[in-house]
Amino acid sequence: MKLTGVFVIETGVVNRGDGIGNIATVKKITTPEGIKVFFSPVSYKRALWRSLQQNKHWKEPMVSREGGVVQRTGTVIDSEEFDFAGTMIAKPKYERESVLLIDNGISVNNYFGDMEFMTNAAIANLYGENETNIINKEIFYGIYIMPFGIEVDRIGVQEIKNLDTEINDSDSVEDKIKKVYEAFKKVDKTLKIDNIDTRIKEWVNIVESIEYDKGKKVTKIVLTKEERKRRLKDLLEGMGELSRRMEGSERNLSPCFSVFSLEYASPKYMFLIKDYINKKILEGGYLDFNELKEELENLARQEQKTLKIADYKNYRIVVNEIVKDIFG
Repeated sequence: MKLTGVFVIETGVVNRGDGIGNIATVKKITTPEGIKVFFSPVSYKRALWRSLQQNKHWKEPMVSREGGVVQRTGTVIDSEEFDFAGTMIAKPKYERESVLLIDNGISVNNYFGDMEFMTNAAIANLYGENETNIINKEIFYGIYIMPFGIEVDRIGVQEIKNLDTEINDSDSVEDKIKKVYEAFKKVDKTLKIDNIDTRIKEWVNIVESIEYDKGKKVTKIVLTKEERKRRLKDLLEGMGELSRRMEGSERNLSPCFSVFSLEYASPKYMFLIKDYINKKILEGGYLDFNELKEELENLARQEQKTLKIADYKNYRIVVNEIVKDIFG
């Protein structure tokens, strides 16, 4: 099962490029419709993980330098972030594909070269200097569209290949968890796990089962339904109330309009949203989200599918409906 979605986000510059001289550039891309500003999945996810750690008490993932590159490690048991973000360690090979799939957030309106001229005159005067440093910043404010997908069936479920955990069916859940992490430490000398015994006693409450196929050397971990439900709810609520700290300010990443579906394999309804907003921009008109909602519902009816649609006022209500549809 896959949950697809599209966010409409109204905000300013979320990502900066490398810069040119003393000009701080925005991230932009040339399209057939003009120059668009965008923010990357990496910057969005970084803001999301930080917010969830602060507001939902998500655990930071374990990290490893095995193979010379710092990557996430551990399992879906110890970190919600690892569960959704995944990892890819080349040697020894260990990977988990991301459960949360984010595309670039790309502006609907074009970038026309707006700039902001700045100096540090006030600070320089405090120091008693007349000379100031100058910086030019490319600035932008607009409407972004960000499509995404969540592979719901994989939340809290992990198959670990080529790791000999030596688990027996008769082992308790606590012993099974312990054997998984002991096996990790054998192949990854850089892995450090603090207070492992205490943490395992806490993890027992969220693990439904751990099974080991000795022939294939595959360990399958499944978390409880309640834990998987909590993680999805936390994630969607976090995405609905998100900002990113940048240049001494908070840049809004909360959607003003959201569309979700458990029936569309990809968020193709994004094109209707984009066409509607483009049309209103050309007309210089007001974005009537009730009108857009009706057009989306008509599209879904024609294709015999359903959509869940939210604005900023009823976002949490819709999220609760989605989580209930998935987990009951």
